[in-house]
Amino acid sequence: MNWQQEYKRKLISAEKAVALVQSGDRVNFHLPPHPKLLPQALANRRYELKEVTIMVGAPAFGQWFQTGWEESFPVTLETYSGLQTRALMDERRGDFFPHSFSLQMKARNERAFSGAKGKDIFMVLISPPDNHGFCSFGTGLWNKKSMAQKADVVIAEVDENQIRTYGDNYIHVSQIDYFVEHTPQLPSPEQIEAQLNKVDSLEWREKWRAILPRLDPERFLIFFSYVPTADPSRIERILGITEPEESIKQIAKNASTLIHDGDTIQIGVGGTTGQLVTAGIFEGKSDLGIHSELLSSGMVQLVKQGVITGKYKSVHPGKVVVTSLFPGVTWQDLEFVDGNPIFEQYQIDEVLSIAVIAAQRNLAAINNALFVDLTGQIGIETTLGFRLWNGPGGQLEFSIGAVLAKGGRSITVLPSTALGGATSRIVPLIEEGVMVNIPRAFADYVVTEYGIASLLGKTQRQRAEELIAIAHPDFRQELRQQARKLFYP
Repeated sequence: MNWQQEYKRKLISAEKAVALVQSGDRVNFHLPPHPKLLPQALANRRYELKEVTIMVGAPAFGQWFQTGWEESFPVTLETYSGLQTRALMDERRGDFFPHSFSLQMKARNERAFSGAKGKDIFMVLISPPDNHGFCSFGTGLWNKKSMAQKADVVIAEVDENQIRTYGDNYIHVSQIDYFVEHTPQLPSPEQIEAQLNKVDSLEWREKWRAILPRLDPERFLIFFSYVPTADPSRIERILGITEPEESIKQIAKNASTLIHDGDTIQIGVGGTTGQLVTAGIFEGKSDLGIHSELLSSGMVQLVKQGVITGKYKSVHPGKVVVTSLFPGVTWQDLEFVDGNPIFEQYQIDEVLSIAVIAAQRNLAAINNALFVDLTGQIGIETTLGFRLWNGPGGQLEFSIGAVLAKGGRSITVLPSTALGGATSRIVPLIEEGVMVNIPRAFADYVVTEYGIASLLGKTQRQRAEELIAIAHPDFRQELRQQARKLFYP
């Protein structure tokens, strides 16, 4: 049987696909891009099913996050939380799977991966097969190939909009149990205009009007339903189409002094790091390389401009290496990436391997933080009161790997205050209920709009002095008093 015949034999409807799910099974959607038709078809069976655990990273489809769905579809968040699911976690209606990204598959591969009473089912979005029967995972590879190998049942939703990249971003028809074809249709211009007209604020309406043409089909369909009520400012920041605040520009200016020509860069996509490229952190640099979990806004433009060449990379020279292209790329960026051999996607456990990261000479890892305490402990996951704000992603691996790399630097960036200036992000000690994600032993550079603290090789007292110097002036006196109590007789 050739692959075309095998594909045809495995092709079923979404209704038949979700009928394979039974009470007690676990359904894993992993990280984006996610299927669109399969989640809805599964949700339609709400009253037929009990205790079907939904494991999802970076949630998009939201019905089972609503109150009252827990009996049918208890949710476990894997890696990320984010805006859509904070209420779920605040109300203790969901569970969270804490892990280090590079170790994600270890439990599945080497241990009895707990949780499912029944089958382990993986639902994944892919491209149609190519001439050789290989499908692409599109913009997000993550660990989807490995998860497909470990799942009891693999159901793939085939979407013609999914791009192809080089690297390890493929799976053969023979490795998938069932296929469901579904290429979502984008709204017509009339439907788009009708949705925009539902926005009360003229300012928001015009912002959405500028945003929508920049979105690829995947994110267009996610964000389109939010248009009438959602503030578009966050999407503007992610896409790099808004002017960064002065504090972000100053952080970019400070951090830029730590970046050298020929460096290999990892940069996060959070509230601060997601704006740094637009704010000019790499202005005037040359021959940079990329080895990163994700692509931040503006990075594809730097490839086009010849700023990013990968000429001096130790591993994968000349290539832009990521595991996912989300979230900072525009539709025009993806058209440039699609089939472009410069861009390679590999699975998480390779991209985030500490050994691989440490092998990249002159690697600069640039990531966000919520809090940094005076000893150098860094919190990125929870706020006060054990409130899950987001997942840890691959920041721990990059922080450790960058410090271990010859000529490497781990750069933590954060505004000096939070809550409109009401509280300092540099704190005496991280309080109970706030997770420590980066141990103080691997703290290196910390950057705010007020300067750079260099922590590696410093004592507790020296670290405190460095961090107080870059704290907001309104909080420095209080921090000095706390430092005296903590570190002096």
